[in-house]
Amino acid sequence: MGEILLDVKDLKTRFRSRGSLLHAVNGVSFHVNRGETLGVVGESGCGKSVTMLSLLQLLPPAAQVDSGMALFQGLDLLKMNFGQIQKVRGAKIGLIFQDPMTSFNPVLTIGDQVGEALIYTLHGH
Repeated sequence: MGEILLDVKDLKTRFRSRGSLLHAVNGVSFHVNRGETLGVVGESGCGKSVTMLSLLQLLPPAAQVDSGMALFQGLDLLKMNFGQIQKVRGAKIGLIFQDPMTSFNPVLTIGDQVGEALIYTLHGH
């Protein structure tokens, strides 16, 4: 077993809707070892995207992480401030959503689009 790079335990994310709470993610746990790649699959609406958006604090205003932890390189992603999580997004953790037509610009090459994140990171943004 390798070194654990990302360790998510009991992640719970809820949406407020018309005075009630909707349980979008209810107790998700997983870990990723250094050198591994994680692919998340499941039925539409099962919480795949909400899980990943929760980890990078990219949820819409109606959503909130209720509990859990997500240790990445020893730091809890869910407790990071804006500046800290900005340094992780794209530079250390990336997401490609299930519909690549909405994730990538078809006019640009994949290399240009992936390279853009590297250039952004190298210039300290």
